[in-house]
Amino acid sequence: MSVKRNILAGWSAHLITVLIGFFLMPYVLGVLGDSRYGVWLFINAIAGYSGVIYAGFGATICRYVADTASRKEWDRLNQFVSSIQGVYFGTASIVMLATIVLALLAPMLDRWDDVPIRDVQFSMLIVGASIALGMIASVYGGVLIGTQQLHHKRAIEVVCGVLRGGLTVLMLTQQWGLVTLASVFFAVTVVEHGLSALLAYRCVPTLSVSPRNIRRGVLRECFGFSAFNAIAVAAEYLIYFTDTIVIGAILGPAAIVPYQIGLRIAQMIQMPIAQMGEAILPRAGQLAAESDRKRLGRLVARAMGVSALLAGGFFVGGLYFGDLLVVTWIGKSYPHTHAVMCLLLATQVIAMPMVIVRKALLGSGEVRVPAFIDLLEAVANLCLSLILIHFWGIVGVAVGTLLPLLIVESSILLPFAIRRLHISRNDLLHEVVYPVIPCLVALTVYCEVASVMVPLQGWVTLLGVTAGGGAVLLATRLLMHLLNRPMTIAKQTLAT
Repeated sequence: MSVKRNILAGWSAHLITVLIGFFLMPYVLGVLGDSRYGVWLFINAIAGYSGVIYAGFGATICRYVADTASRKEWDRLNQFVSSIQGVYFGTASIVMLATIVLALLAPMLDRWDDVPIRDVQFSMLIVGASIALGMIASVYGGVLIGTQQLHHKRAIEVVCGVLRGGLTVLMLTQQWGLVTLASVFFAVTVVEHGLSALLAYRCVPTLSVSPRNIRRGVLRECFGFSAFNAIAVAAEYLIYFTDTIVIGAILGPAAIVPYQIGLRIAQMIQMPIAQMGEAILPRAGQLAAESDRKRLGRLVARAMGVSALLAGGFFVGGLYFGDLLVVTWIGKSYPHTHAVMCLLLATQVIAMPMVIVRKALLGSGEVRVPAFIDLLEAVANLCLSLILIHFWGIVGVAVGTLLPLLIVESSILLPFAIRRLHISRNDLLHEVVYPVIPCLVALTVYCEVASVMVPLQGWVTLLGVTAGGGAVLLATRLLMHLLNRPMTIAKQTLAT
């Protein structure tokens, strides 16, 4: 019951926060303009690198809280939480020091267009303080996750999402736009972690987060567990924030906006599939522990097929109706946004099935090799983006994201996963390739007909076309299942 409740809470929170962010973005962009909004995205991308110095402790606290809570070892739970918060005090100090240095150096970067440098500096300081505070207080969210109170954490995320949207609409003005956005960010951070702390103490009445609970042996154990996870986290942040940093530093903040619009659309598919991966993780661990290799390989292949179908559907839809979506959503078109969006959606066709693979590998205890593969991909992404941006602008940055992912994941990570997870070639063909291709062909035919026959304007058209495309995918997949069912039954009969 708890698992179902947590999954439903996760999906509900994701839907609400996506809708809030989706409709808030064009409002903020309209008030601030491309330059100011681009500066805001640039500042947040720089701030996002602070996640690297979390050093993988986010997963560590969840893991040890879950373990100690299940054993009812409350003193040891307090030692882990307090020790990790002690580490976060140190990393928060580094964040604040780096923020002050960046604010002082900001005038030297001549990429702020017409935005007053004082607004940039104040915004940097406020965002840095928000991140430092959130870093220290994040242990309470870890307690909620570790004690399987994920529904509480998702409820807090929904409340804070609504609060952030309301405050932004209520307080945002063009004159103090950046500082207002940064102040709203800080206020919501205080509310979010205050609620997390309150609920954490209610869920674990014996919780005590104090310096006197810090233990050297506990710190040593935490660092040992988080080492390889830290590499994977660092690679993830490098991949996630590199594009925005590169564009802002070389082309200026205004150039970030058309790229970010395409990126935001491509990211809409990530969270549902990531949550599918979270569901796969414990099951993969169980099957690996039981040495049930055949079922493990088939489970991963099936989940890869579902994720490839969803990502492929988004990609085909983006090719045909991406421009309509951007104009309807933002209110105007950008020259290169559609190309960027299609390239980034193409990356999702590859990346999303590999999210399933990564979670299954993690559940099976394979962390070292995937971590270094992720780091290789992140470095290649950075190098290619820095080169290609000088030739093709923001489209070159998108290509710099696609190529490393295509090459590294298909030629290195996938063969490794096939061996470790015992995925047979037959399962890959029958669960990923054969069912997905006819579905995407049918969707392409549908989109071709719809783009010619349907008047392309407005949300009603978009929602209707999207619903029709979903129905085509579902009907084709069901048909493929029915056609393959006799063959599947025959194989099972022969096997028995």
